[in-house]
Amino acid sequence: MAKSNLLIPDFTEELVAFMVQMMLTITRFPRAPFAMIPLSKKDERIFGADVKIESIAPLYIQFKRSFAYLDSSSAKFLKERKSLNLNNSPRVLHFELRRKGEKHNDFQHNILLDLWNELQQKGVGNAVYCAPLFLNRSAYMLSVHINSILHWGPWHFAPFPEEEFNLVSQTGSIRFQNCPVLREHISIPPFQRVTTHKHKYSYLESGDETCFHSPLIVENSNKLGQLIYDFMKFRDGIPTTTLISIEESAGFLEKLSNKYFDNRLNKNQEPILNKWLEFGEKLKQEYDIDQYMLIKFRENQ
Repeated sequence: MAKSNLLIPDFTEELVAFMVQMMLTITRFPRAPFAMIPLSKKDERIFGADVKIESIAPLYIQFKRSFAYLDSSSAKFLKERKSLNLNNSPRVLHFELRRKGEKHNDFQHNILLDLWNELQQKGVGNAVYCAPLFLNRSAYMLSVHINSILHWGPWHFAPFPEEEFNLVSQTGSIRFQNCPVLREHISIPPFQRVTTHKHKYSYLESGDETCFHSPLIVENSNKLGQLIYDFMKFRDGIPTTTLISIEESAGFLEKLSNKYFDNRLNKNQEPILNKWLEFGEKLKQEYDIDQYMLIKFRENQ
């Protein structure tokens, strides 16, 4: 197929990660008992080295860019969608899996899938792909900017109209599913182990009808805002999702580090948080998977 038929986004995966990170860290208010933050060595300054943490819930995200073909495209995966009775209109977006690095023992996709399985078995945390539902950075940013200006007025938490977006409820719950930035991204759980990178995820521009090519229909994809809201399980302004105590997480972290990094993490008697920071750093450097944590601070924090 001619590459000229491929519509390429005018932004990087790093920009996608930055935009999402800005929205997720909204939970870190002064003196707040909870925070949703990236957790790796380079992000340590976000919360400080002397922070006292009670419990955590990991969230692993592989950020991707969405691509598209012209409507007249004869791409194989579009034909596969039709064979599953999925729509190809409005426009179908897609992203491909990452190639396996020369020094890697497995594909990035399988690492993300393993993380998802481990977290599901533990009953805490999640792991997903995240991709924007747009191709043009300028058009997207302009849309959000104009929307904010048109509704600028008396507001308390964010420049979005409460009657339309209802971003923060009266109890203080943050309704991430209504945030204009997060609801413009799709979240997709890793699906099936692979032996090659030559697979795709495809989905409508609306974020519906996700397919893994295979091809198989993916039932549990969602807008990123809804995923974050469900992940935190707000009740009366407080996240109520299952967390694991920082002490208990040590054994879980050791299991993960032994599995993915052949026991290469620092074995010194460092605080557990430092080991999570190191794990997040290695996961990002070697597999480009971002480690986020929903953190509950100790009451005297």
